[in-house]
Amino acid sequence: MRTSIFKTGETSSFAKTSRKMSKFLSLGAGALAIVYTLFIHYYFEADSLVRLLSMMLPILFFISFLFSFSKMTNKKLYHIIFGVFIATSLIILYGAYSLAFESDYIILMLAIFSVILVALPTTNQLLIYFGLIFIPLEVALFLSEAAVGFTLLISLSFGAVFTLSYIVSRNKNSLSYRSSQNAKILKTLVNNTNDSMFLVDFFSNEIQDANENTKDIFGLDETDEFLSKSYYQLFTEQGFIDSRRDKITQKINDDGYYQTDAMFRRRDGSNFLGRLHLSPFEALNKKYYLLQIKNIAVRKL
Repeated sequence: MRTSIFKTGETSSFAKTSRKMSKFLSLGAGALAIVYTLFIHYYFEADSLVRLLSMMLPILFFISFLFSFSKMTNKKLYHIIFGVFIATSLIILYGAYSLAFESDYIILMLAIFSVILVALPTTNQLLIYFGLIFIPLEVALFLSEAAVGFTLLISLSFGAVFTLSYIVSRNKNSLSYRSSQNAKILKTLVNNTNDSMFLVDFFSNEIQDANENTKDIFGLDETDEFLSKSYYQLFTEQGFIDSRRDKITQKINDDGYYQTDAMFRRRDGSNFLGRLHLSPFEALNKKYYLLQIKNIAVRKL
């Protein structure tokens, strides 16, 4: 879930994106689990229990995929996926012990562990995963008849991937923290203005976000009522933007923004005179318009 740059709560646009990411994560991990199951059934001579456990892995990820369509929060959903990752790793580790740490199986196991370590989003989950998997791994290696050198090689390989993933995760968290602080500063500035402000997609012209003062100016219960709608609908005059497109483009090319007075329509159908300030900008490789609308009806009267 993202924190809006305009609002203190969560917005539906990023919630949908985060939910979509969890679906892709479940599907990707499920596909990897299917590959693992095929290897167990057609390549390794595993016993019945290992074969049965391998068949459970795609089912677990399919269930987590179905959960992504429920109304549970993304935080709970990611906790479920993390739990499935732990269960998957322990099942794979049991398979390694049952197959006496066969070298071909170890290559497959370490590859899957590496993918999971890279996929884990937070350093806390990495540490928990490392503790819950590395300790059983060492115990299983100690109880097996694996050579000391082979045991050391497996342990170092797992530790190296964990260390690399931990460093990358720490750097991502640091960047995310700085981005969050910048977003809080911007959010404070935006919400302290008396004007209505909209974040609009440059190409689709759809409203992506709006500040809290928009509710008072446009007579809304929630700013979400404008999300995914064209900002053209804000104007009383139909075709207001289209009729001035050349002038707007020229003004933006010269000064970087366009400003004019226009009539705007509230939700109840009433109109008010407002001053529009429109400026394009780019963020995260995407283009947007920032619309600032000031109610100047009282000043005109």
